[in-house]
Amino acid sequence: MESRIGTSAPAALGPLLRRLRVAAGLTLEQLSEVSGISDRAIGDMERGVSRGPRASTIAALADALRLASDDRHALAAAARAGRTKDLPRIDTYTDLPLPRVVADFTGRSDELRKIRDGIGGAGRGGRCLLISGPPGIGKTSLAVQAARQLSAKFPDGQYFVDLQGFAQNPLSAVGVLARLIRAIEPQASAVPQQLSEATDLWRRVSTGKRILVVLDNAADEEQLRAAILGEGPAVMLATSRRMLSGLDGVDRLPLAPLSGPDAVALLEQLTPGRRTAAAELRQLAHLCANVPLAIRVAGNRLATRSRWTAGDLIARLSADNRRLDTLTAGDLQVSAAFAVSYDQLSPAARRLFRRLPIAAGTTTSTEAAAVLIGRPADDTDDLLDELVELSLLEQTTAGRFRTHDLLRSYGESRLRQEESPEEIRAAEQRWRQWLLTATIEAGQWFEPPVPGSDTRSATGPAQSADEAAAWLQAEGDSWFAALTGAARAGEHQLVVDVAESLHWYSDHWPHWHRWHDVFALSTEAARHLGDDRLQAIHLGYLAWAELVCVVGYEAALRHADEAFVLARRAGDYRQMGWARDYRAWALTELDRPGEEQLTAAQEAVGLFSKTEDWIGLSQALISQGIALQHMDRLDEAAGAFERAAAVAQGPATAPIEALRALTTVGALCRIAEIHLRLHRWDAAVRVATTALECSDLPDTALLRSRTLLVRAQAHQQLGNVAMARADLEAVRDIRAAAKDAAGLREVEEQLRTLPATGQ
Repeated sequence: MESRIGTSAPAALGPLLRRLRVAAGLTLEQLSEVSGISDRAIGDMERGVSRGPRASTIAALADALRLASDDRHALAAAARAGRTKDLPRIDTYTDLPLPRVVADFTGRSDELRKIRDGIGGAGRGGRCLLISGPPGIGKTSLAVQAARQLSAKFPDGQYFVDLQGFAQNPLSAVGVLARLIRAIEPQASAVPQQLSEATDLWRRVSTGKRILVVLDNAADEEQLRAAILGEGPAVMLATSRRMLSGLDGVDRLPLAPLSGPDAVALLEQLTPGRRTAAAELRQLAHLCANVPLAIRVAGNRLATRSRWTAGDLIARLSADNRRLDTLTAGDLQVSAAFAVSYDQLSPAARRLFRRLPIAAGTTTSTEAAAVLIGRPADDTDDLLDELVELSLLEQTTAGRFRTHDLLRSYGESRLRQEESPEEIRAAEQRWRQWLLTATIEAGQWFEPPVPGSDTRSATGPAQSADEAAAWLQAEGDSWFAALTGAARAGEHQLVVDVAESLHWYSDHWPHWHRWHDVFALSTEAARHLGDDRLQAIHLGYLAWAELVCVVGYEAALRHADEAFVLARRAGDYRQMGWARDYRAWALTELDRPGEEQLTAAQEAVGLFSKTEDWIGLSQALISQGIALQHMDRLDEAAGAFERAAAVAQGPATAPIEALRALTTVGALCRIAEIHLRLHRWDAAVRVATTALECSDLPDTALLRSRTLLVRAQAHQQLGNVAMARADLEAVRDIRAAAKDAAGLREVEEQLRTLPATGQ
């Protein structure tokens, strides 16, 4: 796909910084001396090792280079673009790594010992230990610290899931299981939406595995109950603000504030180089209720105010009688520590801090923050840095920021106190409109190209399909929350437009747990708009989500049939074809092969042929072939698959490389399977080889694995044991790369039982 036409991309940071340094007549060492940035750090930037340094670093370099306004903005934009390009790919949650440990983690030795004894001891598999306590008390830090210390005991993996218990859209119990299942068994099929079925699948994929799972920030028992295994070598660490007394079979560790000495030790670590009397440190810790989060905020406030003494901070904390009553737990009153830091922020940073909670989602980008306050991204970078320096905000990954939920709630309270309802609604509307517009633009990267054009003129948050996918995944929680808000606000056309822009992309991220909700919202929006054709389209998308994402085959059948009625009423033959194709697919998954399935597929073939929808026709021919295959009409099935491959290779579908490859390889693989079933060994080898030569795209890896297995069996029947072994070894490599543990065991067993020579 060609690059889109739009705003020019920012220059790469490394070459730009080097050019500006040379133009200023400075060596790397001289720039280091003037800016206060180490020469190693500057060298890493110029070599491209560090692509997205913090805004304060860029500001120091710009000052040292005495850059004019245009060059200063260009340097900041390059750094910001570098941070965006480093966005993590969430994919299908096949990687749930533990967060980094807190560098200045202090104390909790007794609690760590209890955790080691509770879940790390011999014969303690299948256990769950729940760490409970009020917000800011250090539950997550303790769980991660313990998990890191215990990692050697769990060689099959350590996983971390943020349950988002107190967010706007917390993970459901099924959503929790889906992430775990996909992390441990990436090639697992769609996770059923029935909790009992999802629980059974979770138990199957985790059986016998020595894994440690951290389930952070649970809202209630339901989020945890299904994930707790109860037996086997796996163990769980969970955290929650609540005791979750309705949860049986777990060990409990209520977390109290730090002890006095540990609280003082944490303050000492946060304020290195200061000579502060022990009594003052104890008083500071007491004013922060010995709560780690409040201590961290107060300590960083003191560390960044060189002219302040500990006594100055004590006076401010003592005089501040503002209390965040809704956030207290027992006698923990920590808002005074937050208030001191908040009051010392610049007016623009205060405005940003209190508006950040508007941006729903676990993390926020610089661009979203800039929209919230109506400031340029360069300025917003500086304000975010100001918040990070005071521990009011955490920079998680490149270009992403997170606020602790306690600080988030504090920000919400200040927002309600200091801004009018009209100002708040305007900021919410501006953020929602910006985010959903950007979502539409990112989704358009995955639409088929317009006939006769090899470029795209849309602008947006990405310069390539890979960047668009990374952006959509990183912002997934946020744009879904915005979409939900648009639906509540009655912005039905916007909801439909967002879903329409994403339906091609959904094939690239099929196991995301929100697709069913996205297309349910768009289907309902289409109903409100009263448009039969739109309803048919989005019912089709909803049927797809039922088939692929939530294993709701009966619901998919109902949606497909309703879509057909609406499409027929609208006179849209193309949508009638898709409705019939979804019907055939649903009948296949329901294990109801026969004339009913074949009729639906044949109707789809006829409708797509009539409308010259070659993409739909290739898919309908696959459905027809599958129906015929199930009816043992194998030669007719092979003919349908051959026609599907031919259509996929045609000029109308060839530009969509992934679709062309998937359809062609899939059709040829099924033909090879038919030859294998009919004992046509040479034909099976020939067709399978043709399929394997069609594409080596990553999207076709599973189909290539399936085709290699067919060819291996045919080679073995022909006595070509060496060739069969080579194919099986190739399958092993594909499955190992995909972390498909079950598939890997299967192919290793086939290799083990393969005869040395002969048939």
